[in-house]
Amino acid sequence: MVSSKFLFVLIIFHSTVFVQASSRVSFSRPGEMIRIPSVDHSVSRKLLNINLSHEFLSSSQGNSSVSIHSLGKSGYQYGMSFVKPENPVNSIEMGFHFQKNMLVYANVYLDVGIHDLLFRQSSDSNNGLVTEDISLFAVLSSYKIINDYTISTHCGLGTGKIIQDSHSESDEGSQSDSKQKIGAFIGFQFKTPLLQKNGGVNLLTEFDGMGLNIGVYIPISKLYQINLGITHFENLGDFAREDDLTTGEKLEGDDSALSFGLTMSLPRLYGKNEARYPSDYINRGIYSKTDSSILFYNPICTEVVETLRDSIRVGNNMIENLDAHNIMLLHQEAILVDSTRKSLLREEVGQSKQNKAMRHLSRSLRFFYDEHYRDALSEINIAIKENPGLAIAYGRRGSIYYKLGDIRRATINWNAALQLDPEFTEIYDILKASDENRLNPVEISKNFSEN
Repeated sequence: MVSSKFLFVLIIFHSTVFVQASSRVSFSRPGEMIRIPSVDHSVSRKLLNINLSHEFLSSSQGNSSVSIHSLGKSGYQYGMSFVKPENPVNSIEMGFHFQKNMLVYANVYLDVGIHDLLFRQSSDSNNGLVTEDISLFAVLSSYKIINDYTISTHCGLGTGKIIQDSHSESDEGSQSDSKQKIGAFIGFQFKTPLLQKNGGVNLLTEFDGMGLNIGVYIPISKLYQINLGITHFENLGDFAREDDLTTGEKLEGDDSALSFGLTMSLPRLYGKNEARYPSDYINRGIYSKTDSSILFYNPICTEVVETLRDSIRVGNNMIENLDAHNIMLLHQEAILVDSTRKSLLREEVGQSKQNKAMRHLSRSLRFFYDEHYRDALSEINIAIKENPGLAIAYGRRGSIYYKLGDIRRATINWNAALQLDPEFTEIYDILKASDENRLNPVEISKNFSEN
């Protein structure tokens, strides 16, 4: 008997998972894996999901399927799938699928379900309900968000088609036994920001108990999605070996297959008094910490939740604004620190020049006492160069020029000293005496030599 993995993977919301069921046709909705149970957090926004898929085994062999699935208000997931398998020949299978979330803790979800309630119609006598293919499963799912990326992990235990699906009828002999086998499975989903406005491109890899499967979900719009995948990736080198007529190869249960699918979603419509975002299915498991299922039925509670969400958004915006203001204050503080350092540096430089000017001023006084007026003039010029604002330096240079007999330059320097220090009374006395021709060297020495 052939495998019955339908294209079907029922849409999941937070706490619910659905595996694709039967005929080894893969993929359905983003948030779901290829062949193992997983979790989708967007199911409540869709009324129905219609999935078309075909699996290529060779140029002339393949499986095709159609599935429809949805989420009920009770939180259960329901699905129906129709498949035309390669084996048995001339057969059609119809499957029913149900599941329910049982526990939510933080970002970890425990889900249980029953898949592959199959009814087969074929040319042989094996018609009706195929009880040996019924699949029971329990799966733990968790996810982690890193910037614009989301990594989901799904692992658990399953029976029936979930862990022993096969292409060939001969490999299905073990499934005809009354005993069910239990196997483990694990899968990883990596959601990228590519085509983020449509939901994001998803990369998938999983081990379903029989082999490695990889795939990708490509959303072409918010309601349409293309699904591509390879099952039994480890055997991809032998793909379509049945086409080689010289070897006479037959289809084996672990042969690799290429899968192509298209998912179409019908959005859920809400009335004026209904919840706009029915994310209230979160934590609806019977053992969840809080049961928020009342939010779906009570618009008042939904409005309160939405108000709280808006308040959180406002709070986050305020935090961002405060962070920006804090950064601005830190920048201003850095500017003030730099300005203070520059002021201190200028003050230190000015004090250094003042000290140097006073040293040369003192030397000029010694040369003035020794009547070495040229040397005194050289020292006083250096002092003025170091600190052009010293009134006493200009006054002393005027006295030196007077000693050298240059009355004009002496008068110019004395006037410069008065401009710098209008309270310099000794300069007034000297200029007055010079105008009255009663200025003598003794007075000059007396007035400036001691300053």
